[in-house]
Amino acid sequence: MSMNRRSFLKRSAVATTGVAALVGSSGSAAAYDVPLISTRDHYSGTTLVSGETKYSYDTNGLVPGVDTGCVGDLTVFIHGWDKKSSESDAEQAARDKIKHARDELTASGYGGQVVGYTWDNDVGGGADYGWGEAQTVAQKNGVKLAQFLVDYKYQCPNSTVRLSSHSLGAQVLLSSLRSLNGSWFTDNGYKVHSTHLLGAAQDNEAPTQETTDTYNAIRDVVTGAFNYHSHEDDTLQWIYNSIEFDQALGETGYEDGNTPAPNYTEFDATSQVGNNHSTYMKNCAAEIVSHMENAASYG
Repeated sequence: MSMNRRSFLKRSAVATTGVAALVGSSGSAAAYDVPLISTRDHYSGTTLVSGETKYSYDTNGLVPGVDTGCVGDLTVFIHGWDKKSSESDAEQAARDKIKHARDELTASGYGGQVVGYTWDNDVGGGADYGWGEAQTVAQKNGVKLAQFLVDYKYQCPNSTVRLSSHSLGAQVLLSSLRSLNGSWFTDNGYKVHSTHLLGAAQDNEAPTQETTDTYNAIRDVVTGAFNYHSHEDDTLQWIYNSIEFDQALGETGYEDGNTPAPNYTEFDATSQVGNNHSTYMKNCAAEIVSHMENAASYG
């Protein structure tokens, strides 16, 4: 795959980056109409491959602020874990999920631009099916996503930015907030206007004072943070009961007895999602758009 790499000026404690146009397994950029940030194939296991850095990311040539002009409102959607697809199909499955998120949000009244973030969600194997390695790669991707947000706000300072994630994508999202806190982004007064965690495959104490760095990042980097969970989500129950010996934020909400960040709000989606981990966006898009429109009132 031919890549045309461009250099960006260093602007923050987060770091410098390079951006490349990419043509993935789904064909040309024109055949896939959702702007895409990609770090897929940046890792072999949990190790960066030669030529990539902890800050680098690629695009499909459609991403506002990097490849095209600025937009007024931009939402980055981050997909979750994939151990069902074959390795050759994992990228296409991720792209399909991203496009589905774009279509559901748009149909529910979101007038901004949805950009997908796709990453190495199919790494690893063994007794835990690669879950531990996938978590490590997800958290490492937070720095890469943070770098994109720095680059975007440098080019588009008046644009509103938002983040949404499904499942293990929550660990990418929250890691990005930790990376942004105390960086060029917050030093210049920028915030992520809203964040939306759907079925978060993340320990349920994450947004609380028990996990100080994440609590502080939500409080200091985000205007309004929202978590959508289902008490019947059997995928999260399996992962967290069988592998983590814990409970997931996307199943229970934040851990009882702890104090969440003051701008953090929960939405119990049990009646809409039930035990189907894959239907959060389909069944909660209207609530997400409503929260987007009113995020400042939750801050």
